Amino acid sequence: MVAARHVVHLVGWGLGCAAAPVLLRSTFGRGWGVIGVALALLATVWLTIILPRSAHRAFEAAKWKRASRRYRLLVAFAFSAHRERAALLSRSGCDIEMKQLAAAERALASIEPADTTERVVWLNNRACLMLDTNQDPVTVLALVEEATALRPDVPAVQHTRARALLEAGRIDEAISVFEGMRSGGELPPYLEAERCRDLARAWEQKGQADYAADYRERARLHAS
Repeated sequence: MVAARHVVHLVGWGLGCAAAPVLLRSTFGRGWGVIGVALALLATVWLTIILPRSAHRAFEAAKWKRASRRYRLLVAFAFSAHRERAALLSRSGCDIEMKQLAAAERALASIEPADTTERVVWLNNRACLMLDTNQDPVTVLALVEEATALRPDVPAVQHTRARALLEAGRIDEAISVFEGMRSGGELPPYLEAERCRDLARAWEQKGQADYAADYRERARLHAS
């Protein structure tokens, strides 16, 4: 679906790309018109391909401020509602990681997920936000179980589920889910560090100080 503002974004971008070669050619000569076309093409490739990929790379590297700035640009220049929602969902994840919880709340409240992928991310981010604001873990579990039913293969969703189980006092189940997060392969370093920190908490609650110390050390190594 394309809203009026997305049409404005698209038309404005198209006009800007069309005007750049004309202005350069009229100011500096014919050769600059060709340069203007090349610059317009490069700018379009940057906006539609390079910027989204760089934002996701920054997110995976836990560079939350950098990722958030790039997602903000993607929202500002979004040509469709789908692209805007995707960028907003990712930015809300950055806000949660940076503990800017009010901003995350506003972003999530503004989004109505339109497909399964968006629904899973929305549910997971909402559950994380609720955990970070000390809300009822049983209510959180209801959200994250829905996300798990839709996409059981997403490690971040499993992490949120394990956190909710831990907060609900279901420690053994939480440990089992934490340990199963790596069944699909290596995790991004930031997520592995968080997993180890949470496992340290879980083992500490079980009175296993040695296991807890081991996981705290693993968390430190992955976070460095």
